[in-house]
Amino acid sequence: MLKSSWPCFDAGSDYCPCILAHFGQCVSCSMLRGDVRCDCGWNGICVYDEFTRNRQSVKPGRQEIVAIVIERKEIANNGNCRAFWSRLSVTPNLARWSVFPGSFVLLRPRGTREAFNVPISIMETSEDGALEIAVEVQGIKTTALEQALQVKQEVLATGPFWSGLQGYSLLTHLGAKNILVITKGMGQAPVPLIARYIVHRGGNVKIMVGPGKLGQVFITENLQKLKAPFEVLPKATDHNLERYKQEIETGNYDLLISAGSSLQHQGILELLAKSSLHRKVPHFLWTSPLRMTCAEGICGSCLVSGFRGCKAQFDGNFKSGFEPNN
Repeated sequence: MLKSSWPCFDAGSDYCPCILAHFGQCVSCSMLRGDVRCDCGWNGICVYDEFTRNRQSVKPGRQEIVAIVIERKEIANNGNCRAFWSRLSVTPNLARWSVFPGSFVLLRPRGTREAFNVPISIMETSEDGALEIAVEVQGIKTTALEQALQVKQEVLATGPFWSGLQGYSLLTHLGAKNILVITKGMGQAPVPLIARYIVHRGGNVKIMVGPGKLGQVFITENLQKLKAPFEVLPKATDHNLERYKQEIETGNYDLLISAGSSLQHQGILELLAKSSLHRKVPHFLWTSPLRMTCAEGICGSCLVSGFRGCKAQFDGNFKSGFEPNN
């Protein structure tokens, strides 16, 4: 059964309490949802106390800023898939708070409505106020973004948001240990930030990366700069599950991170459950496969069993359809 409260990515930040508190839909606080008792388990600043002490006022949401395209290059254009990389100049504050694994921004062309917002993973940040991103062109919104993200042109950016990596609290506890990251296709985009976090914590990381339907591995330069060990895998009929099995059997990993689609997450978990591994990886994290539109919990497009997945930190086991197993 899903518990009534989950940790919120925004709890204790400059964005808490948010508009969800005003409407009695707070992810963390059961009392703000109308319960008579507290079951949040949150050991930071009390969200309920903050809300009531400040006369039931909420914090303003993330500001939308103008980002300028500095660089752009093509990643893939193979008939089945089209993708490109861009480097954006943003405000120092946005760049500074985009360093956490799983960070992403909402981007849209200038002059368009908020319905054109696209959640885009942040690949890297720099001290000079720049973000690296990768975009796969799939539909109208990403096509509009592809046309807008031209060098010296401007786009609108809102963020950062931090719910792109689920199970994040495990990474804060195990970041200095032995970690295996499996990724392919566009799932590569959030991996450099994940790898950088582990390397800076003094952990040991290995990244197994495949081209996926893109037909390209585009994060090698980022990983080389970090001196993060990686292995480029070929396309395989078994989706490289046998190679993953060998690596898990021979490695000594405390944590496995799957950066990719729901199918990839599920396939890796099924591998761990069914294969006769000598030592199973004790902890599993995954990049969020949820659809998001506002990323603030308002629109409801990210709902998981009634909870707003863009806010909640689901640290349980991944299940098919992205349902946390408590």
